[in-house]
Amino acid sequence: MPEFYLVPKRLARKAPALAAAAQRVEGALLRCVFWLMRKLSLEQALRLSGFAFGLIASVSDKAAKAGDNLAVAFPDKSREWRKQTTRQIFRHLGYSAAELIKLPQIWEERERRIEFVLEPEALKHMQSKRPTVFMTAHVGAWQVAVLVTRQFGFDISTIYAPESNPVVQDLMLGLRRSFGEQLISTDAGPRPLIKALNAGESIVMAIDTRPDTGKLIPFFGEDALTNTSAVGLALRTGAAVVLARAERLPGGHYRITVYDPIVSPIPDAPVKDQAVAMTEIIHRYFEDWIREYPEQWICLKRRWPKAHKL
Repeated sequence: MPEFYLVPKRLARKAPALAAAAQRVEGALLRCVFWLMRKLSLEQALRLSGFAFGLIASVSDKAAKAGDNLAVAFPDKSREWRKQTTRQIFRHLGYSAAELIKLPQIWEERERRIEFVLEPEALKHMQSKRPTVFMTAHVGAWQVAVLVTRQFGFDISTIYAPESNPVVQDLMLGLRRSFGEQLISTDAGPRPLIKALNAGESIVMAIDTRPDTGKLIPFFGEDALTNTSAVGLALRTGAAVVLARAERLPGGHYRITVYDPIVSPIPDAPVKDQAVAMTEIIHRYFEDWIREYPEQWICLKRRWPKAHKL
């Protein structure tokens, strides 16, 4: 989630007191919204959260970053299209928040809410329960995608990015812990990931956001700093790399698709080169998902170097 919703980052840096107050207000608002959504049905929670987050789009400086990302990914679209799509992105951010809160309920009601679709080799792999690095992108109901690992009985560790707002951090960790997964912070480095994979466990992560370090890999035709270490980790430990995607269907229903494991196109090359080649393949999947549902791409941080900002 973004650092601040209600105060632009530049203003927050110049006025720490204002930033602290904004964090408290944001935390209080989210606590109220989360409490209320727990009392509502899934369908009601989705509508409420989508509406609430949609209102934020008009006051958040993150809307400009989403628009910049859309301009790079969809250069032929108009400014008005980007503006309208950005508003929809914030609504889908709200849906994602509701889905995280309601994840236990979605799981309990999976027989009527979730359609599982597995490609042939993906089905064989899921039945084997081999250690896997499951990857997804912040598109659609991305937090629901993890449920396929529970459906097939995988032991999962979830990678998460710590929140800068301590109130939001406590809320988000509480939600994730309530579902019983082991949580590993992105700040922890590779050791706990290696330990988990070597112990026969699997990990889940979304890798479409811009990391602090990485490789420049084409994304929508423009070089973007990208995390290749996750694929490299899988290659070094012998774990599989599998993509999972969750789509929102009408009426609080979902389709989770698991794709055949990603195979290195250059198996005799050094691991770092294989990691880049496989990540390029992964990017092509992500591009397809985003082109299909641009309004569901949660892209509230700058994805490309500033030189590409439009």
